[in-house]
Amino acid sequence: MRWLVGFLLLWACLAACYQHIPSPDLWWLLADGRLISQTGSIPTTDPFSWSAQGQPWRNDQWLAGWLAFQIYRVAGLEGLHLIKALILTATLGMLLDTGRRLRSDGQCGWLAPALAITLFSAEGRYFFDVRAYLATYFCLALLWRWLQLRERLHPAAIFVLFVIWANLHGGVSSGLLLLGFAALTQRSRHLLAMTGLGMFAACCNPSGIWLLLHPLRLLGSPWGLYLNEWAPAWRRPDLFASYFVALGLWVAYAVVARPRWQKNDAVLLCFALFSLTGWRHIPLFALLALPRWCLHLRGPAWIWRTALFGLVLWAGFKPLQLADPEQSLERQYFPWEACNLLSEHPELPRKLFHPYGLGGYLLWRGFQVAIDGRAVQVYPWECYESYLGAALPKWSEKADLAPARQRFDEFCRRNGVEAAMLFTYGSGNEAGLWLVENNKRWRPIYRGQLVTVVVTEKVQSYRR
Repeated sequence: MRWLVGFLLLWACLAACYQHIPSPDLWWLLADGRLISQTGSIPTTDPFSWSAQGQPWRNDQWLAGWLAFQIYRVAGLEGLHLIKALILTATLGMLLDTGRRLRSDGQCGWLAPALAITLFSAEGRYFFDVRAYLATYFCLALLWRWLQLRERLHPAAIFVLFVIWANLHGGVSSGLLLLGFAALTQRSRHLLAMTGLGMFAACCNPSGIWLLLHPLRLLGSPWGLYLNEWAPAWRRPDLFASYFVALGLWVAYAVVARPRWQKNDAVLLCFALFSLTGWRHIPLFALLALPRWCLHLRGPAWIWRTALFGLVLWAGFKPLQLADPEQSLERQYFPWEACNLLSEHPELPRKLFHPYGLGGYLLWRGFQVAIDGRAVQVYPWECYESYLGAALPKWSEKADLAPARQRFDEFCRRNGVEAAMLFTYGSGNEAGLWLVENNKRWRPIYRGQLVTVVVTEKVQSYRR
């Protein structure tokens, strides 16, 4: 009974804290799963874009896409949100139970007391959306539990875990890092062998060893500079100030108190440093620190009972809202009506210019896109660079947007683009309506609060 109460409590907490807005990347994941279901094969070249048509697709999330589409087909976006809450609840519940078991063993560590700061600084409500990354959270938590509670890892369990993980999400490399850090800090030949076995198992995916090289390619390429979620945390100290404060407190405590180190603390420190390399890595460290934090829960029982009661009141009936279709917010955050209009008129072009963040949704709706969230998995850097040149003004052009408008028009002429979906508001922002301002070649055919659809005179005359 206590497990059921604890599970429901975690569910309520997650439902209250984390967003219900679909991730832009969810849509291309669903489109991938739909294509796999229709064709019975995993796509290895890009079928969705016009800028990278036929380019190799390093499809490391094919299994997550197929599973997501099966859930969507049965239960819609609401079902995906419920599964997300279930996975996050199971992940945190497993880590909390790991901390409880460690406490009974009498272990303690010095890094854990600042976990509360770390969890908030991780900005979990922005990172815990419906994406294949949820598989990495769960698998990493399971591996961390095994490392702390088992004396030896079973080779069959490691092989199965990494084979499944490698076909769900490319974050399998974080699991190999965790095994490698544990092997080095504990000087364990067994863990080193398990790391090698995990690497072999992770190569059992459509992309082979490329999947393991992908993070290195990302960090060493311009993609790592322009994609915010992979940018190093120190580039945005305004967003992650509390995270740097937490790290500073740990270092100060280590210098002043000189506590006795545990082997798992050294692994956490390695992941703390690793988390600085990209925003997406911060939640991984926050989750790994959770069991160590549980070791330091002290105080009178009434304090914890009061805190839990307050949490239940605060969460209220939030889990029930997950079943409300309006919580998906698809129509508010994505061009639902504009896509319906284009779909109802087959004479309008399916090949579009559009904002980067809408690419995944547009390809899900059956349009040919310029670029989408698959990024380095599909698109050469030149494609994105060319898109940026057409969609954004340079810093020196903020006062005069005429050169940017000219580049956009030339880009569309060069690539045979006759239709564009642009953000309705925002002067000088990415892919805004300002790109066709005072340009008589482009005419609007739909205008909404989010986007405006414009087509060329050639398309207008064809429709007439």
